[in-house]
Amino acid sequence: MSVGDNILKACKARGVSLARACTLADLRYSTLHSQIANEREIPFSTIDKLSAALNLPLGYFSSHEPAVRIEPDEEATLLQARAARALSNLLERQVAALADWGYQIGVEDVLDWLIAHDSMLIKHDWLIERVDLFYPVKKGDTMLRPYRIGSQSLAARYFRLLDTDDYNEVVGRFNRDFLNRLLVAHRDVANKRYSVADVMIDEVIDGARIKGTYRRLLAPVTTPDGQKLTLLFSKLAQFSTR
Repeated sequence: MSVGDNILKACKARGVSLARACTLADLRYSTLHSQIANEREIPFSTIDKLSAALNLPLGYFSSHEPAVRIEPDEEATLLQARAARALSNLLERQVAALADWGYQIGVEDVLDWLIAHDSMLIKHDWLIERVDLFYPVKKGDTMLRPYRIGSQSLAARYFRLLDTDDYNEVVGRFNRDFLNRLLVAHRDVANKRYSVADVMIDEVIDGARIKGTYRRLLAPVTTPDGQKLTLLFSKLAQFSTR
């Protein structure tokens, strides 16, 4: 979809006309309508105003959509291959549905919340199901210790995780190098306000190959009762097939 198409989609998701959206964003309707109709470049300042007026992340308007795929491994059985393709199709539909309704949250949205609340785990109803929380890494840990897995986090949706036991079962089968990198990242962020990185993954789980890149935000947070945790927010960046 083009940026113009995504603007029209955003208006539909928010239940307003393009003219009304322009009024809310203090934009000239005739100018934006002409830019969309004639497929001309739309300035960033216009997108920025629409993003604020419609309460949608900037990424919602991007014309670049990640290709999401779960591929069967070369040694997968026929049943496993069919299951992998079915899961891939399901995930694509879910990501598309979230985008259609404006429910995708970006790294910038989470950072704004962290800064606004000084990394305290409060006023998080809109966010809590989209992040995972972990205990801080301790000396001797061989894998992360999940405190809570959000029902709509990337890990929960991608690997069908229901709780912390599922996390240990599934992620525990990843290769050792990947797990060690996770541990290092979680340990290092303990002394920072947050860290953002694009992380590559190439794993085979139950015959399904997961390969690509996701954008990861890690941040130390504190619960109202003083519990120190590490927050993880992940978003698909680019997944490809081969």
